Amino acid sequence: MRYRFLFCFLLIISTLCAQNQTGYPVYPNPMNIPMSLSATFGELRNNAFHAGVDIKTGGEIGKKVYAVADGYVSRIGVSPYGYGNVVYVTHNDGYMSVYAHLDSFNSKIGKYVKAKQLASKSFKQNLFLEKDEIPVKCGDFLGLSGNSGGSGGPHLHYELRDANQRPMNPYLFGFKVNDKIKPIINGIALYPKELSSVNGSDSDAYFKLNNNNGSYYVENGNIKVNGTVYFGISACDQADGSSNKNGVYSIELFADNRLIFSILFDKYSYDETRYVNSLIDYKKFVNDKIRYVRSEIDEYNILDLYGEQSGSVTLKEGDEVEMKYVVKDFWGNTSTVNFTLVGDKPLEEYSDNQYSRSYYRVDGKNEVEVGLDGFTAKIPKKAFYKFEYVLARQLDTIPNIASDYAYVLGTEDIPVQKNIEIKIRPAEKFAKSDKLYVVCVAKDGKFSSIGGKLVDGQVVANVRKLGTYALAIDDKAPEVTPQNFKNNSKIIKCKRLKIKIKDTGVGIDKYDIYLNGKWVVGAYDAKNDLLFYDVDEYLKLGNNKMEVVVTDAVGNKRHCIYNIIRENPKK
Repeated sequence: MRYRFLFCFLLIISTLCAQNQTGYPVYPNPMNIPMSLSATFGELRNNAFHAGVDIKTGGEIGKKVYAVADGYVSRIGVSPYGYGNVVYVTHNDGYMSVYAHLDSFNSKIGKYVKAKQLASKSFKQNLFLEKDEIPVKCGDFLGLSGNSGGSGGPHLHYELRDANQRPMNPYLFGFKVNDKIKPIINGIALYPKELSSVNGSDSDAYFKLNNNNGSYYVENGNIKVNGTVYFGISACDQADGSSNKNGVYSIELFADNRLIFSILFDKYSYDETRYVNSLIDYKKFVNDKIRYVRSEIDEYNILDLYGEQSGSVTLKEGDEVEMKYVVKDFWGNTSTVNFTLVGDKPLEEYSDNQYSRSYYRVDGKNEVEVGLDGFTAKIPKKAFYKFEYVLARQLDTIPNIASDYAYVLGTEDIPVQKNIEIKIRPAEKFAKSDKLYVVCVAKDGKFSSIGGKLVDGQVVANVRKLGTYALAIDDKAPEVTPQNFKNNSKIIKCKRLKIKIKDTGVGIDKYDIYLNGKWVVGAYDAKNDLLFYDVDEYLKLGNNKMEVVVTDAVGNKRHCIYNIIRENPKK
């Protein structure tokens, strides 16, 4: 209670001091610990922008998390993936705060969730609440920080959204960290368009930079250009006392002091988040794991983060253009890159892009159906961000598959926005099997499960990346291995029973624990292959029959029975 009063008092003071500067309400921090971040808003991630800030918790779970404003719990999520245990609070001012990867909820929320889990016999929950069910005051304890869901380590993911559910930069709402460090610029890129060149080549060009206290310049001097070029930049930011390389707040590009490209990471829509793959140089990322923000905007890119969008410069022999990148963090720390483009003479020969009949022309304006022996793919309108040529061919060199061939659909360096439906016919000897599933075959030959369903003699699945696909058979039940108990174990002070569950094929679909015939909550930690049961009133004194039933996505089932003896703890 004392913390809550202090919390809200600080809110009032900070609001009076800062609200006029941002135009948004100013909230206190959601935790009573020093604020240090492992990730910032808008950071470029795999297939998404980071929707909030990740607050470090010293590598520990169990730090208290508090509501930042009055309102009510409007949604609660429980999942082995994504946000894990998460609470959404809708504020009286119309905004929403999100607290993700929690280890546990407060007692009221926890009881509410457990009742729903028992009623539905499901660990996973996505609950929407009415305004009067769980009201919240500023400073109320919501739960303990953790590492649940898809978290890569203990932290609190803290997120703010507007009334339209658009994630917004928490810095706009008074969230603050100590940061006097200028952004780091790793490199720039130039992308020549058709019949254009950079330094005597019509290939994409990447340039290392030298740094003089945040003023960067190209290592090899001037850059020769003929024709039209677009640009790219790789940059990150750091805060005081942190080694984490986070996202920047804004990027601007000038040509002879004229702004030709800008982007500001202050808010976006979840409908836009996958367009991060169009923003970046996706091919460079796939090949080298480095993200360059491109100044070229693809035809079907709907991102609203952009400001100025022209993004290109055209030079002929004898021209000269002074270029400048300006990169800032939210606190005004600024780094720049200056470089000069010098007009070059045209090339005598350019790369000849000839596409054989194995390529399909996909312009985004119409659905395209790809057809091979035993394979079809339906590519919807605007599945890609621009016009693409997509390779499609059969491979007979992949071992241990259940289809006649493996099928190449495009290359993995072409980003995909919409689901592509693929259908694969099983080889004749597997045609009657109910254990078929689709796999993506990596360059090293390893399989990753895509899943799928058998429909009219073909296995159907949706994919959102291009690559090599085939069918495989999974006829093995998942593995179930108790970790801290065994059959006839005596339970005295143990508060959590842990079970390793793993499937090497299609993947785990269901996991259930029964005590004396009654379903109880078994929490699944997918990233660690752990199923655990927190000891509660359903584990009675004396002998208990525990059944663990784990089923994979094609129906293979493992059913294990253990006798668990619960004894009174010694006094």
